[in-house]
Amino acid sequence: MTGAPARISIQASPRPGEGTDPSVRPHLAEHLVPLPVRVRPQPGESVDSYVRRLALANHLKPSYLRSYLAGPPDYGPGKRPRPDRLAALTGRQQNVLERALPDLVRQKPAKPKKPKRSFTKAADKPVLFAAIRQDAEAERLPISHLARRHHVSHATVRQALNSPTPPPRKKPPPTMGPAKGRIGPTIDAILDEYAAAHAGRFPTMRVIWEKLLDEHGVTAAYATVHRYLTSHPHWSTDTLARQPSQPSGDFLAAAQLPFYGNVIKHYRTLLTAIRRDPARHGLNGSYATTTAFLLGLDAGSSWSMLTGFQEWLVVRLGKGHDLTWPVLVRHLAPGGWVHPLSAPADTAAVTTLHRLIGEFFTTREQPDGLARIFRDYQSWATAQDWYHLKDPAKSPASREEPRPG
Repeated sequence: MTGAPARISIQASPRPGEGTDPSVRPHLAEHLVPLPVRVRPQPGESVDSYVRRLALANHLKPSYLRSYLAGPPDYGPGKRPRPDRLAALTGRQQNVLERALPDLVRQKPAKPKKPKRSFTKAADKPVLFAAIRQDAEAERLPISHLARRHHVSHATVRQALNSPTPPPRKKPPPTMGPAKGRIGPTIDAILDEYAAAHAGRFPTMRVIWEKLLDEHGVTAAYATVHRYLTSHPHWSTDTLARQPSQPSGDFLAAAQLPFYGNVIKHYRTLLTAIRRDPARHGLNGSYATTTAFLLGLDAGSSWSMLTGFQEWLVVRLGKGHDLTWPVLVRHLAPGGWVHPLSAPADTAAVTTLHRLIGEFFTTREQPDGLARIFRDYQSWATAQDWYHLKDPAKSPASREEPRPG
């Protein structure tokens, strides 16, 4: 064994016209070549455990081997491995694997011995209670007879005799499945780690499932991962990778850009490290290099990190709607605008920049922080004279009088 990654190969399929549909023959399990390292299944072992040991022994990712065993047409993640493909790749007989791996073949659930309980709808209970009370008053029947006649429990009969109004149905307490509690903290760690490394963007569901299998040694059904993520407060289809683009200028649309607390925490940590030791990040500590680094970081986050920063600074300064945020920060520095920047003014501008970004992030962390920033900016803009200037071309006074002929 040289340690080189194994390759899963398929034998050459027959040529078309040899008695078998060519679109089907290459998919058959008998055309798979067994893996170099054959792992013996342990009696009573689960399929997930066996596939993991088989993948690691052959230097394969467990997620890749599991998807490959699911077979065509889509090699879907989380699908059950096909017994015939597993037998072909391991070089063992399928019936032997089925005896050693109890969950390799899905067993049909046994029929319940006891009949299912019948439930009365809440809308039908007032009529049921009225009938029980009427029979009890008219025929003086005991509780057991009333329960058999109306096909209800003794407790329901007692409720009907005590009050004609049915009690409200109790809401069951929220339950958390064992799989959700087992993989939940791991998925949260994957989301935080991925968002920190990809400028706030979250991974797809398939990437999360693969990381669970390959990096954390956690085997979970794809449906379990899906159920957990659909109710997750941070993950959604809107937080996946998007094409870099500037905000459109639509305040309501821009206010819906996702920006979550764990991402802000990552940016705070990064900017604190830059402020304390800029040379470690390739910066000389000047205002020019610091703003250039932040502009690049903002571009890497699809322009979502500093969305609303320029509007927030304009409201803070009270002017400058046509200025960029690096210029606005210099106006808000102690001493105001200084050009060219002297050494003390440059240091003051860098200090002011870090302070203002920290305060901006504090506002962004609020549930409606970004929407409030744009509302404040809109309120400020509507109070400015330039906002209400009319187009001179449309003014009646600008129209020339027709010259007499």
